[in-house]
Amino acid sequence: MRKLILVAGLPCAGKTTVAEILSKLTGAPIIVMGDIVRELSQKLSEEPHRVAIGLRLREGRRAIALRVLEKLKDTPNDLIIIEGIRSIDEVECFKENGYETYLIYVVASRPTREKRARERGRDEDVRHVPSIVLRDLREATYGLAELVIYADAMLLNEYERIEDLREACINILKRLNIAKI
Repeated sequence: MRKLILVAGLPCAGKTTVAEILSKLTGAPIIVMGDIVRELSQKLSEEPHRVAIGLRLREGRRAIALRVLEKLKDTPNDLIIIEGIRSIDEVECFKENGYETYLIYVVASRPTREKRARERGRDEDVRHVPSIVLRDLREATYGLAELVIYADAMLLNEYERIEDLREACINILKRLNIAKI
């Protein structure tokens, strides 16, 4: 059975960095759910969050996961990392399609995430407290908050050094017995 490491968390918690570390440790490729939304957003000339909301309203909470399934068909690896899970519906979509899933929920404090947002500078990133809180609330409507309950592992990402985050990732892989490292 093919395995998926599913990485979830609020914006700027460190999902991408965690996924990249896991990929380097395991050799697994990464599929970024947000990239699927951003690509569609460019085609439609709409803001990514509007596209994400529209997709979920029109096609249901599994809309983006269904697009990921199409990409998985072209990925021969037995272990794949999916970054940007937003709901238990997406997790269930992968399970129902024959994948063994491991959900890692990445957490960071609001001040840490605000600092990362300023440093990252992505268009949809927030620059001040009210905006990040509003974005968090929007993400919660997708079902992100309920994923905490289902997480196989929680990763508190307040690390200053990437080496410490790497060590935390190694510990999770060992504890969940996902891959030999």
